[in-house]
Amino acid sequence: MTWHAAPVAALLLLATGSPARAQDLHVSAKVDKTTVNAGEPINLVITLGGDLAGAQVPQWEFPEGFVVLARSQSTNVAIRAGAMERSTSLSYVLVPQAPGTYQLGPFRAMRGTQEVQTDTIEITVKKPVLPPNLRKQGERFNL
Repeated sequence: MTWHAAPVAALLLLATGSPARAQDLHVSAKVDKTTVNAGEPINLVITLGGDLAGAQVPQWEFPEGFVVLARSQSTNVAIRAGAMERSTSLSYVLVPQAPGTYQLGPFRAMRGTQEVQTDTIEITVKKPVLPPNLRKQGERFNL
C-alpha cells in the first residue's frame, strides 16, 4: 500500500521555524512487535526530528498485503538550553493480511542535500490462530 506524503510535507512546513541552533535532520522508526498473526495490528511510529526547516518526505510505501487501519500525527516542541527542538511523529496501525516475512522501510527524509533514512524492520507474520471462517463466526458471537 502506498501513502502519499503531501499531508506530512504540509505539516513539516507548518512545524518549522528558525531554531536557536541548527540541528541535523534525523528519522527513526519503531514497531510495538515484530512477530504477529495475520490479521493482528502492528503499531508503527516514524519520528522526524532535528532541523525540520525545508524537510521533504518522499512517498512512503508499505508491503503489499498490509492494510493501514489508522494513522495519526503529532508534533512535539521543547526548549532546552535556550534552543528550540521539534519533532514530528507519524503513527500507523498496520494489519498484515497473509503469513510471511516482510520488510517495513527504510523510511527516508531529505533536507537540501542531506538524506537520512531508517533501518528496515523485519516483520514475521504467522498464520492466524483460527481459520478465517471460524474467526467470522466468533466475531458474530463476540467470542
